[in-house]
Amino acid sequence: MYLKHSAKSFAIISLLLVAGCSGTGSIFPPSGESPFKIESDPSGAAVYVMGENVGVTPLKISQKDVFPNIYPGAKQSLYGKVTIKKTGCADFTKTVNGNIIVNGLRAKLDCGNNNPATSATPGVTPQTSETVEQRLDKIKDLLNKGLISEDEAKQARARILNEL
Repeated sequence: MYLKHSAKSFAIISLLLVAGCSGTGSIFPPSGESPFKIESDPSGAAVYVMGENVGVTPLKISQKDVFPNIYPGAKQSLYGKVTIKKTGCADFTKTVNGNIIVNGLRAKLDCGNNNPATSATPGVTPQTSETVEQRLDKIKDLLNKGLISEDEAKQARARILNEL
């Protein structure tokens, strides 16, 4: 009786091992093969993995990039982490986990008061010697550089025009 159960257990374990090691039809998904998405608000931020720039948001990266099998010992503190950087914003660093691999990473960057569209106090007219045209050009320039969103640019433009 014991040999009969042992033989069945051995057959099941062998089948699982063979299925797990085969390249196609595997019941185990290949580790690190599926990419996950990284997004940021504002978009256009640089993404760093293991201290190397791998692209700009929005971006898809492989798990193998974040969890490499071999890496220099000096980069041990960077293992499994993604850092997102954008000029004028605080760096955003996150340790990648199963939830991020499945659902992706959406980083809300802290850009402080570097955004003129949101830094002004509502209802208060800023004291400036710039013309309306110069102020509108600044908003357009900030939008083109990706420092403010389309909605923020529209709000700032409306605020400037309402002051007339």
